[in-house]
Amino acid sequence: MGQRFKQWNPRTKESPKNFQELAAIVRQNRGFSHIDQLKYGDYGLDSAFKTILASIRSNKRIALYADYDVDGTMSCISWIWFFQSINFDNFIYYIPDRFQEGYGVNLDAVKHLVLEKKADTIITMDTGITANQEAQWCKDHGVQFICTDHHKIQASKMPDCIILNPKLHPDPLYQELCGCGITFVLLRKLGEVLNPPSHVWTDILALTGMATICDVVPLNGVNHKLAQLGVQALLRSKRKVFKDLLKAASINNRYMDERDVGFRLGPRINAVGRLEHAKQVISAFVDNDSDSLIHHMGICNERRKSIQNGIVAEARELARKSQDLPILFLGGDWHQGVVGIAASKIAEEFWKPVLLYHKTADLCKGSARSIPHVDIMDGISVAGEFFKKFGGHSAAAGFSFDAANEDKIRETLTGYGKQLQKTRPSLWESSIEYDCFLPESLLNLSLTSCLDEMRPFGHCFEEPLFLIEAPILQSHFYKDKKTGEDRHTAVEISYQNERYKIMFFNEVYRDFPQAKKAKFLVNASRNVWNGKTSLSLTGCDYTLH
Repeated sequence: MGQRFKQWNPRTKESPKNFQELAAIVRQNRGFSHIDQLKYGDYGLDSAFKTILASIRSNKRIALYADYDVDGTMSCISWIWFFQSINFDNFIYYIPDRFQEGYGVNLDAVKHLVLEKKADTIITMDTGITANQEAQWCKDHGVQFICTDHHKIQASKMPDCIILNPKLHPDPLYQELCGCGITFVLLRKLGEVLNPPSHVWTDILALTGMATICDVVPLNGVNHKLAQLGVQALLRSKRKVFKDLLKAASINNRYMDERDVGFRLGPRINAVGRLEHAKQVISAFVDNDSDSLIHHMGICNERRKSIQNGIVAEARELARKSQDLPILFLGGDWHQGVVGIAASKIAEEFWKPVLLYHKTADLCKGSARSIPHVDIMDGISVAGEFFKKFGGHSAAAGFSFDAANEDKIRETLTGYGKQLQKTRPSLWESSIEYDCFLPESLLNLSLTSCLDEMRPFGHCFEEPLFLIEAPILQSHFYKDKKTGEDRHTAVEISYQNERYKIMFFNEVYRDFPQAKKAKFLVNASRNVWNGKTSLSLTGCDYTLH
């Protein structure tokens, strides 16, 4: 139907008469259930709480083992700030090297923590749910191994240890907590007994909100509350590192929202772990002198963007040669820390599940991204015998495999994809859902106030998308500052005798001058520039009349 998506599907045929009806439609479209208070219950919490409390009170040495992304590093920092607030200093932390060790807990690191660093208790964060060998080694050597993770459980690799994983919770609302979210739950339980100063909860809640948004977990009632409170806490916190991060990312504190966290703060933090070692992130948050490290985050993020663009360009060419395959399994001389972001771009562009990997003669490592309603972990599991290691969610996963198994994996994934495509062919047709038709009377600056009351938006509580129909007045392009080539398309429309500009970022559309009218799918937000506030419309797709 449109330029990007073959199908435009309305979530409702109702058209709101006022902003109150509009808000009700948006919430109803997402099946949103509001919660007032976080009530996790037990479900593994009590065992983890008692064991860690005993370790603290006995002054046993605790090792924090965290994944290298925002979720893992924010979890680790939460523990460090909590320990510091209760004056417990018998701990160490460990972040695996993405390039040398890869995803997940590894036995050599566990041995290092126990035999050399003398750890008595190991707590994993955002990782560990497949660490059966590592947990067994700890058990054999009298070391407590506590797994706090939120990734999908693989029964054959489930460790024999204390496990706190929201996937084991009976309530679906709590099953989608991120790693830092379940860390927050555990720390709150410990806080009831250990009584840290109140300000530390503001700081830890800010970390939890950042992780919840950046890890792209579904913003159901539980996660929405954590993300909402987290953004507020980020602004209230007195921590210098937060203030420095906001300044470095040029974020206006007054108008900061989840988009700033997800698209400006998160990428800067993640970029370090993608290109170098994520222990630098921990240092930036824990050390008092964080200025140089935060500056380095910005440099890494710019490098990441350049590398990402190169991978996407090469992967796009390979994808075009594999148009007949239902799942794209593509390798190249690509930076393994950036292939995940590139896979997202290719999956959206070609509307297929995508696995991109750094291709070598020995061990290949990569990341997978999927399309709506296709569980990528199911597909990887079908070929599980050929992978060395894998783990993740329905929409994203990490993996490694021996190069000798490359063709077998591709063949198995293709067979799985073709079978699924045969039974559910519509999943491979690009589609997008929009909330409703937006009448002319509601397209004004007051719309942004209505939307602000529902923030934050994110995965499964998406920013509202509206259908509008309007005459086209003119269009023009904004140039790329480096190349001088056309990069963004701006379309001016007339709506209720007012002129509005719709921006299509990173898209160049040249057919608007020949059209008089069009239907648009747009997001709406507030734009503040030079002290002036206006309604900003971002185009998602269009179709000409």
